[in-house]
Amino acid sequence: MLPSSVAEVAGTYSRLVDELVVEAMAVLDQALSRGRSSPEAWRDAVQAIGDRLLALQVTAASYADPYLNDVLDAQDTDPVADAVVQPAAFADTTDGGGSWLQGLVFAPNSVREPGVEWASRFAFVARSITATGITDVARGSVQAGMQARPATRWYVRMLTGKSCARCAILAGRQYRSSVAFKRHRRCDCRVVPAAESVRDWTVDPDEYFRSLTTEEQDERFGKANAEAIRLGADVAQVVNAESGVYVASAHGREYLATTTGTTRRGLAGQRLDGAARLLPDEIFLQAERLGWDREEILAQLRRNAYLI
Repeated sequence: MLPSSVAEVAGTYSRLVDELVVEAMAVLDQALSRGRSSPEAWRDAVQAIGDRLLALQVTAASYADPYLNDVLDAQDTDPVADAVVQPAAFADTTDGGGSWLQGLVFAPNSVREPGVEWASRFAFVARSITATGITDVARGSVQAGMQARPATRWYVRMLTGKSCARCAILAGRQYRSSVAFKRHRRCDCRVVPAAESVRDWTVDPDEYFRSLTTEEQDERFGKANAEAIRLGADVAQVVNAESGVYVASAHGREYLATTTGTTRRGLAGQRLDGAARLLPDEIFLQAERLGWDREEILAQLRRNAYLI
């Protein structure tokens, strides 16, 4: 866990960024209320709010240097910098490259389909791009400022609110300050700079999982994955398994398997001895189809290395 003094500074910074995201959503709502009738109307609506959105990005970047100074002070480290962050340089940028506002114009319009209810998807895409544009700049400007401070050699990932499964198992891990931040659309995790190696700042994924309600567990981890974890499966094993998914076949049936953890050195590879590693979803589907009882389900979760 973060030291209390560092957590207080990081929490204050996080709330400031969250406030900018909320403000950006309010600005976006003005465009959504009048710009969905046609691609041209949406282009004009985004153009009308563009300057306000860009100003919010610049504000997010302007928080970087004060945050870095405060968080290093909280670690009793000199925050002296060789350069300062130029907030205006971050306007209209995203981590994925290209123009933020152009993406906001074109991506939502791409979901328009004749005869299909697309309005909710349109709004979801627009909101995702807007939120990500603010949080990307917040993280990017902090990482830029970190490079200007010789004392900042590491950073850790801090969860905010109810984060997704992937972020939960990455939370608290330390990275060198020059390593790019791993994020997904709408990722709201924060960068916490550190002056030295801080392996004791880690977050327990199991503890985070248990802090969620059953409904939140199902939503963020997937129903089958969450049920496997509730039965005792290791959180990291379950979440990491999703990254190597492929469709395997046996006895005339197709099923979902994963390559993750199946090398000779991996626990699943040692237990399966060359057999395909089933995903938790597939184990529960097989249980339903074949009538497995709880003991057999637990045995399959152990065999596939989700239970250790």
